[in-house]
Amino acid sequence: MAEIQSNIQEFFKNKSVFVTGGTGFLGKLIVNKLIRSCPQINHIYLLVRDKKGKNAHERLEDIFNMPIFKDIDATTLKKISALRGDCSQADLGLSVEDLNMLIKEVNVIFHSAATVRFDERLDIAIGINVIGAREIVKLAHKVENLASYLHVSTAFSNCHNKRIEEKFYNLPYNYEKLIHLYKTKSSNILEKMKPFLLGPMPNTYVMTKAAAEQLIKREAKGLPVTIVRPAIVIATANEPLPGWIDNLYGPTGIVTGVMTGIIKSLPCDLNAVTDLVPADLTVNALIAASWDTHVRYCRAGPSESIENHTDDPRIFNFVSSPENPLTWRIFSTTLMYYILHRPTAKAMWYPTLIMNASVFLHKITVLILHYLPAFLLDLVFICTGNKLRLVDQYKKIGRFTDILEYFSTREWIFSNKNVQSLWNSLNNDDQTLFPFDIKKMHWEEYLDTYHKGIMTFLLKEGQDKLPEARKRLHGLYICHMIFKGAVYIGLMMLLWVILKRIFLA
Repeated sequence: MAEIQSNIQEFFKNKSVFVTGGTGFLGKLIVNKLIRSCPQINHIYLLVRDKKGKNAHERLEDIFNMPIFKDIDATTLKKISALRGDCSQADLGLSVEDLNMLIKEVNVIFHSAATVRFDERLDIAIGINVIGAREIVKLAHKVENLASYLHVSTAFSNCHNKRIEEKFYNLPYNYEKLIHLYKTKSSNILEKMKPFLLGPMPNTYVMTKAAAEQLIKREAKGLPVTIVRPAIVIATANEPLPGWIDNLYGPTGIVTGVMTGIIKSLPCDLNAVTDLVPADLTVNALIAASWDTHVRYCRAGPSESIENHTDDPRIFNFVSSPENPLTWRIFSTTLMYYILHRPTAKAMWYPTLIMNASVFLHKITVLILHYLPAFLLDLVFICTGNKLRLVDQYKKIGRFTDILEYFSTREWIFSNKNVQSLWNSLNNDDQTLFPFDIKKMHWEEYLDTYHKGIMTFLLKEGQDKLPEARKRLHGLYICHMIFKGAVYIGLMMLLWVILKRIFLA
């Protein structure tokens, strides 16, 4: 990549950056973009906890072995270090040496660590999303040369409101109360209190992300801090690899389930506008917002020094609907076209998808298309000694789709004027190097890339598998039509028996 001397590059020149959530999907892309596009960056420190028998340094090596880092030379990768810690612990679980080093050396903070599970246990969600935010604020107050501090939230943190602007909202609960309960109540008691504590919030994820915003507003006074609220982040559009994705969260898990024929019905309002944003555009917006924070706070005149700055942090809603709306109908029909024309060899059943705004109709469809064949196959598995139980798997899928139903059957009116203003404030070089103008998205082309990305990075299939996949799809279609005919005949027979009993009684 040819070096472009942009304002953003100049800002990150000789800067040391601290990233939480660096092992997550978005965090990996933040690190990747910074190290590729800001070659004169000094160093990037990642907060990494030990997990599954691997320490922080081993987990960092695993990240370096991912496709998005394969073209980055070893010398450049030495600018990235892992620090053992845990954002839900006091002082982020850092050693005294690492903590003091960050205080002296760090200039920029990206706090993207979060548990993104919608049905997460309340104590875990509070520990990571709220306690973690407080510990980062405490660190930021200590950092000696802090130029910018960016907090990653979610566009749905205030989803109990129909209209969501780029501002703080009053909440029906206080973050300090949540922290107090976290410290004084057991996880079992918190789970029993959860329905009462959630109030109008649909799940613990958005609840605790909203609480973290409240915490930032009250405890980050005087800090050069900005909040960015991305919408539903899915695969990259262009960089570092088109369609790159490494998880099955949200829509990606649903799409993959449809591709393999496992998921056939979803509760969804096809006419509702969804808010999806590609991950690489999201990362570019985060980095640009970090630079903007520096411009607004750290270049202020003496009369408005950072210590005397009392305004609330600026908020950016990084969403797609205000400028480039996408309905669930277009999303689903476009992807179904690609799914059928470029099928996967891992399909278990013929891909079909029925979407109902009515939850009742969805339940009936699930009973026929999910549970009935699963029950019949389970009978076969039991007779052959197979331990697989499809009914149990569909119960898990049902819980997952029930959680998503809140978001797939509603739509919100978002404002993103701050994001538009941020884009317009960039010079030509920055707009070229850090593009995030959602108006330029061509959804049909992007969804093609999205589908290819799932095939490549999640299902691990290339073009060489396509002949086998198409042959398999043809066989599954025949089975599908036989099952469909059998169900139709069965329903007609059931209806005949019912009518016969009614009229001949």
